[in-house]
Amino acid sequence: MKMNTFDTIVVGAGPAGSTTARELATAGARVLVVDRAKWPRYKACGGGVPLRTERMLPFPIDSVVEDSVSRMELSARGRMAFTKLSHGPFARMVMRDRFDALLLEQAQQAGAELRTETVIRNLDMNGNVHVRGDGFEAEAETLICADGAHSPVGRMAELGVGLAECAAWEVEVKSHPKQASVGEATALIDLGYNPWGYAWLFPKAELLSIGIVLAREEAGRLKPLVDSYLKRLGLEGAEVEIARGHKIRFRRGGELIASERIALAGDAAGLADEFTAEGISYAIHSGQLAARATLEALSGEGDLRQYQDSLEAEIQPELDAARAIAYMFYGMLKHAQRPWMLASKFTPFLWDSLFAVQRGESSYAREAKRGRALTATAIAMLRRQDRQQTA
Repeated sequence: MKMNTFDTIVVGAGPAGSTTARELATAGARVLVVDRAKWPRYKACGGGVPLRTERMLPFPIDSVVEDSVSRMELSARGRMAFTKLSHGPFARMVMRDRFDALLLEQAQQAGAELRTETVIRNLDMNGNVHVRGDGFEAEAETLICADGAHSPVGRMAELGVGLAECAAWEVEVKSHPKQASVGEATALIDLGYNPWGYAWLFPKAELLSIGIVLAREEAGRLKPLVDSYLKRLGLEGAEVEIARGHKIRFRRGGELIASERIALAGDAAGLADEFTAEGISYAIHSGQLAARATLEALSGEGDLRQYQDSLEAEIQPELDAARAIAYMFYGMLKHAQRPWMLASKFTPFLWDSLFAVQRGESSYAREAKRGRALTATAIAMLRRQDRQQTA
């Protein structure tokens, strides 16, 4: 079997992997992207891309945008509904197969090689990194694992251990927003699930993406709760094109996601925020950081452990702030649902802040600082909770 040699092998062709590959190839590195699926492939995801994500990319995504949303209708299990309006779109709605294919195409145009329908069966880290699959073998100086929340190759490298998890279930329904009484350019968010979580409806050109995200221990309730949500929306008889579950991992700081030659990016590294469970923006950001650290390592300036340092400085503060905000928001919702929904309805600061973060005009860390005493209390309680869980 011929040994294929590269500067970097990227496992996983989603947003994190494709971004890493594109930036490396643009800089002249020899890059191989390996993915287990046949492309384009369906990806279980609501497909809401924050506007800030679009601004991170050096190319337009207009060709894959199904809709743009500037309104959000919130409710608590269908009750106490109210609508908040952003000053301009705060998110693009995409189908992940088309969006991810666009990012991968850009990586290939930059010079990255692609091998699909290939499962990595073995990882050897003696000297250079060697990967083997059925009828396939390759080596490289560095390896980026962007192979999703399950990250089988990351597990082989013994990275990403101890990341927190939650569960999600999504259906793609052949319907139009008007059939669900949804206004133009509007996303629905349904709150009031214990201990935390929300259901969503995101409009697409020919489909409605509908789903729910809950704490991991509530995974068994996902399907019946989505069925109930569909019924409430008047869509119980609508044709369901795809129904699929997936897990989302959260990094809370300190978990090892990089060694000298191997690093995790995107979902594999637990880069989703605990307020919205959104991860696409962090996947792309982590891909940029991974590429930067890889180029430095390839030139003899350090190794991939500096990627984790960069992530701790640039991404982890956002994840920490989003977790504190989620702790306060869902805590209030759980203990005082009606007063909190009423307060949320008549408090523009909360939603204006969220929209500003999604548009890229602010950050969770910046907004969290505005609630200094409350945020400090939430962070202290979360740290105590983490210590108790690891004791």
